[in-house]
Amino acid sequence: MARAAGDSEEIEGQDEEFVFRLNRGSDLLAKGEAESARAALERALELRPKDVKVLGLLGQAYYRLSRHDDAARVWQQLVHESPVEAGARVNLGLALLKARRYPEAVKQLEVVLDLAPEHRKASGYLGLALLESGDPARARDWFVKAGSDAMVARCDQLLAGRAPPAVEGALEEAPEPAEPPPAPEPLPTPPPDALAAAPEPAAAPLAGGAAALGSFAAGRLVEPRPGETFAAGPSVLAVSVQGEVRVRLDGLFASRGRVAVSGEMKRFRGRATENAFGDGPTRMHRASGEGTLFFRAGDRRFTALDLAGDAAYFREEAVFGFEKGVAFENGRVPSQVAAELNLVHLRGRGRFLLVSAGEPVAIDVGPAAPLRLPLAALVGWTGALTPRLTGLVDDGDGAPVAVELSGEGRVLADPGAAPGGAP
Repeated sequence: MARAAGDSEEIEGQDEEFVFRLNRGSDLLAKGEAESARAALERALELRPKDVKVLGLLGQAYYRLSRHDDAARVWQQLVHESPVEAGARVNLGLALLKARRYPEAVKQLEVVLDLAPEHRKASGYLGLALLESGDPARARDWFVKAGSDAMVARCDQLLAGRAPPAVEGALEEAPEPAEPPPAPEPLPTPPPDALAAAPEPAAAPLAGGAAALGSFAAGRLVEPRPGETFAAGPSVLAVSVQGEVRVRLDGLFASRGRVAVSGEMKRFRGRATENAFGDGPTRMHRASGEGTLFFRAGDRRFTALDLAGDAAYFREEAVFGFEKGVAFENGRVPSQVAAELNLVHLRGRGRFLLVSAGEPVAIDVGPAAPLRLPLAALVGWTGALTPRLTGLVDDGDGAPVAVELSGEGRVLADPGAAPGGAP
């Protein structure tokens, strides 16, 4: 069937708009304006749903916005269009890794290494995916091939039982994905209709150095990632409630959606007691419904971790919240010389949130060398450690009351809470 003249003009206009949108998205991405780039590239993808350049660039935009599931979806389509292109599949594996979809990441990265056995970056990503999946032995082999001595040492510690299983730090240090194929050369003059419909670029700073409102707001969003419960920023903590989560309410300044809260009671030997879990504004609550709670961080530091089937003891005040899948029991260490040390035992699978004055550090404890630290500096511990309350040093007049931990294990401590440390 012959194509009508009007159809030809429409297709030609769409082609011009496509190139304009593609170039605009590429330019904005190069300038670091990922949100504006996303809008332009999504329109380009509507015009050409299978274009590999658009798929590559749009995946980059989603990745930089921490929308890792969306990046994986787009790069999965790119892999479908270019199944033997190792670079596209590496990017897909990285997005799945960052989205914590570890079995899928392992599968994609294994295919990459079948296609390109010497691909060192893919070897490192595969090592991370296996390590996060709880397989340090296989992970070690791939870290050796990637030439990552630090991660090989990490696996050795895990295999020897000298390190906790969480490897969040390593995952967060995963580098940016490979750049997608370059966009085509820009048109000399963008078509008027496309220009009118294009999203506005970020405005240049106004007189006095004021930032554009849209860019300012986009760069300060505090939002848990899909599937995550806690998102801790430098000044704000966001807690996603999808069903049920336990959390303290001190510092709460905003609530979005429908969230109901009720005071949580301490548990002992698997049963609820009549004693409140915390006092006053710092009491632990059970939040239920669907929504998000926003908290002021102030001078507090929040650290989100995953138990991953492990168990640990924490100073009660150091636990700010935890997911429904985390089981807990309360306990205490009595003392004749000071206030009692209240503890909470967490176990099972799920994420939990610690609160401290500074960044927690880990200290190994062995049978021949007990550890003492001020009560406020104790965050928690793993392993076979026994606590008792005593002085920070022996025979020290006026020495602060401390907790002594003896046995074998690893202690999380808060130097910012220790005497002489930051508030």
